[in-house]
Amino acid sequence: MRLESFQPQVGVHCETTTLRNMLHHAGARLSEPLLFGLGQGIDFQYWDPPVPGRSAPMLTGRVGPGELSHRACAALGAELCASRPPDADAARARTAELLAAGHVVGVTVDIYHLDYFSSRSHFASHYIALYGLDEEPDDGHGGGLAYVVDTDQQGGAQTLPGESLRRARNSDEGFLPSPNLQMHIGGLPKRLTTDSTAVAHEEIWQAIRATAARMLSDRGPERGLSGLRKAASDVPGWRDTLTPGEELVPGVGRFWRYAGTGGANFRGLYGDFLREARQRTADAALDGPADAFDGVRQQWDEAIDLLLGYGEAPDPGGRLKTVETLMHAIADAEQAAFERLLRLATRRVGESP
Repeated sequence: MRLESFQPQVGVHCETTTLRNMLHHAGARLSEPLLFGLGQGIDFQYWDPPVPGRSAPMLTGRVGPGELSHRACAALGAELCASRPPDADAARARTAELLAAGHVVGVTVDIYHLDYFSSRSHFASHYIALYGLDEEPDDGHGGGLAYVVDTDQQGGAQTLPGESLRRARNSDEGFLPSPNLQMHIGGLPKRLTTDSTAVAHEEIWQAIRATAARMLSDRGPERGLSGLRKAASDVPGWRDTLTPGEELVPGVGRFWRYAGTGGANFRGLYGDFLREARQRTADAALDGPADAFDGVRQQWDEAIDLLLGYGEAPDPGGRLKTVETLMHAIADAEQAAFERLLRLATRRVGESP
């Protein structure tokens, strides 16, 4: 069965794309940048390589999987229902029940098992929106077809074999796996289904303040701005610690640009959120921080370009030093932007710093 009235909503990031599809089908027409901002999605996290010297560290520009959806729904007053059935059969059965009840179902998957993905690496923290499942054939092994929405980069609305989806959902390999996790919108405040401008200014300012405070807080050497500066300082050493560097170093750049977890993607989304917040609140003081994130995104793109060209560089060591300098400049720019946002948001919600 497929949800007859479903209209695919594409986006640039997997979790916000999935959340947007669930909310849109439930009646809330909200943009991806707004959901990203209300979900306090921007961050930086540094994860040591699983195999030192033979794999690169994981550097992500977002909060952990699922945190964004829970925070955005809490800000909106929407009921987000999440569960993890014990096995693949139970997960499919529960998903079929939710579809029959009219819900779009968000599921976590390992991209390795998705037929339409070109990557042959395991990454199990990817989200897709599921809006249809064909009946299984008599063999009972998850056949038929599944109808999903992925990011714009991955083609938006896709059809894939049910067995492919089953393997992808049930995988416990790759980064931060959560086998068979699924979520749906249980209910919405009526205001969100009748007026797309119904998001209160207070909700926007609270999200901005909470995000800025978190980014400026000390959460150890591998989170937030501290994590970004640690990563910057480690980059020059990649020439010696990542082998073969001509493969692994550009791989970091490809991951940042194309995997949906990198710096430029999320900094662009946050800048777009600030612009929408400025439009919704009519507060011109948000123009400066929004412009600052345009500059930050450009710096991230410059750093990524340098990593992608590492294998052909006449001076690989010098290239990595330039990336280090850029990343420290990014950390300084982000700190200044978040300090400005924290002061502004604190005044707007009527509290003292």
